[in-house]
Amino acid sequence: MGLGPSPVSPAELAALVGSRLCHDLVSPLGAIGNGLELLQMVAEPSPELALIGEAVTAAQARVRLFRLAFGAASLDQLVRPADLVEALSALTGNGRISLRSALPQPQPLPRPLARRLTLAALCAETALARGGEVVVDSASVTALAPRLRIEPALWDSLAEGHPPEGLTPSTVHFALLAALGPVQIDTIEGALVIRL
Repeated sequence: MGLGPSPVSPAELAALVGSRLCHDLVSPLGAIGNGLELLQMVAEPSPELALIGEAVTAAQARVRLFRLAFGAASLDQLVRPADLVEALSALTGNGRISLRSALPQPQPLPRPLARRLTLAALCAETALARGGEVVVDSASVTALAPRLRIEPALWDSLAEGHPPEGLTPSTVHFALLAALGPVQIDTIEGALVIRL
């Protein structure tokens, strides 16, 4: 008598759903981008076409970022540092935030580590409401700005390893990062460091 398939944890199920959603959005966004290129070949340049192009590029970048942050990540998968930086570049889309990579090149990273770094970068983005810089290396993510927006409930719960109270879609990355392993938070004047 067989034991049957092993049960899937809620976290694994959520990651698989995230992967599926991102996968299913990639093709339509690519088709929109290709259609826009065809339009630009036959139509006069216009602010409307430029706006659509910017929106498609931003959406494609966010999907890559979300796929890495919220998608499934197995130990046997590797992520090239260049691919991680490309995904994280979605954080710079609005022009308020810059990104600096201190990742070792070309040493690939295990996908679970790349996922944690991506989630940490999303947390760092939360602290940079007024703009700043995100610095990523293989063991930490740092938010740099003259004025950081640090909400103690979010950062304290992350450091303590549990989801923040009143979890919302805009703070879900804090809960996921806390669930994936220990995190140390250090703050000094103008810098917030998330050590994995």
